[in-house]
Amino acid sequence: MINVSVSQLVNQVDKSNFTLYAEWEDTHFKVILLRPCTIPLSGEMHTENANYFLNHLDESFEIYLEKTRHAFSGKNTDIQFFLQDDTFIWKQQNILTRGEIAVYPLSNILIISDILKQLLELYQKCQEEILTLKKENKRLDENNKKLTTDIEEMINIKDNMEKDLYMRFLLLLNAKKKRIRELQKALNSNKQTTKSVYEETTDDESEKSDVESKKMHGTASSNSRKRKVDYKSEQKVAPKSKEESEEDLFS
Repeated sequence: MINVSVSQLVNQVDKSNFTLYAEWEDTHFKVILLRPCTIPLSGEMHTENANYFLNHLDESFEIYLEKTRHAFSGKNTDIQFFLQDDTFIWKQQNILTRGEIAVYPLSNILIISDILKQLLELYQKCQEEILTLKKENKRLDENNKKLTTDIEEMINIKDNMEKDLYMRFLLLLNAKKKRIRELQKALNSNKQTTKSVYEETTDDESEKSDVESKKMHGTASSNSRKRKVDYKSEQKVAPKSKEESEEDLFS
């Protein structure tokens, strides 16, 4: 099948719409211009016809062919088209002429029939591609809906899990706080008990120390008195001295 393209363009001469049919080959391309209630116009551009523009634009024929095809698609708003009398011209930004083709009326019914056949084949191919794209789009829509539903379910599950985990966390936190309070209370109670026992033990030891001190003081006083008595007794029974004995003898 011949590589063809069809696009709707605007003639800047009278602002009328026309259909541009193009057949693309490696070494040339052919155009047919279709207007309402008017005989179709046809023209071609070969490599030798394009040399002037190739030199002027400093482009190879392959690049020129690619850019021309893109221009004929109507997607490049910088390109304007002019159809007047037997000349078809396209310019870039309405200044730089990128191509010019001499066109002539196409009256051969066989050529028109071939073109119509190619257009119908192209239309059929486009319809098949559209049908395939519709099926693919439907499948993608169904997958998208399913994914959306799955995501919503996962979000709900996540929210429920977060709530459950948060409740468990609160229960655990409250239990820990209660346990800490119990331990703190037990610790404070243990400190009070230890302090009471310590104070009681200190008082008992103080009392014992006082009793022992009194006993020791009493014992010391008793011993002192005993020593005094013994000393006096010794003074009473002590023997007389030699002088005293001699004095008693001579008297």
